[in-house]
Amino acid sequence: MALRLSALASLSLVAAVALGGCSAVDSLGIGSGDEVEDVAPTSTDVVEEAASPEIEAAEPEPTTSELAPPTCEDLFSPSQVAALVDQERVSIGDTSEGVVGYGTTQSDLVSVLSATRADVRISCTWYLPASESVSVTSMAILGSDAATTVAGVLTSLESNRSTLSGATLWDIEQAASGESPDFIATESHLLVDAPCPSSLAEESCSVWITTNYTFGDASPLTRDAATHLGLLGG
Repeated sequence: MALRLSALASLSLVAAVALGGCSAVDSLGIGSGDEVEDVAPTSTDVVEEAASPEIEAAEPEPTTSELAPPTCEDLFSPSQVAALVDQERVSIGDTSEGVVGYGTTQSDLVSVLSATRADVRISCTWYLPASESVSVTSMAILGSDAATTVAGVLTSLESNRSTLSGATLWDIEQAASGESPDFIATESHLLVDAPCPSSLAEESCSVWITTNYTFGDASPLTRDAATHLGLLGG
């Protein structure tokens, strides 16, 4: 009898599977009724690729050029040089240590120029062959004490004082030549504040441009040099 019951139970199971599929099996208590669900990965399971930082091209730092005297070839603008050449004048170059000397014949001012270091001053000379007409234009970078001395001497002279784009200009119609009363010369001096080069241990500096011109007008040369060198404000 037990065998018959066991066989009937087996037949019932087969029939249930054939007719009801998985639900029937579940109703008989065989297998698990829970469905396996895909488990979404948590944020901690997701490995994010670190965004590689964009490497920006390093921009070169702007070079700051310090104030320094130019060469005599670069003291004046091309148009001014062309005008001198058209007059058949000849450039001698730097005459700071030569016979012609500096862009002034005023003894007190010559003393300032001669005491200025050679690396922060220059004197450029043009002359007319077979003539006594000579122009000398000097540029010097001065510390505050020397600049004060220059301004004081120029103010004490018989000169026409004016301002020019942030600079002070002194024009002397009859400069003492020290040569002869008939040796007529004019002078033009410009003084303007400027940043000190690192080679000078000074807190404040000025640029002094002065021209002495025998049998000529000194002012245009001084003005042209200051403008060409970018020393005048807008």
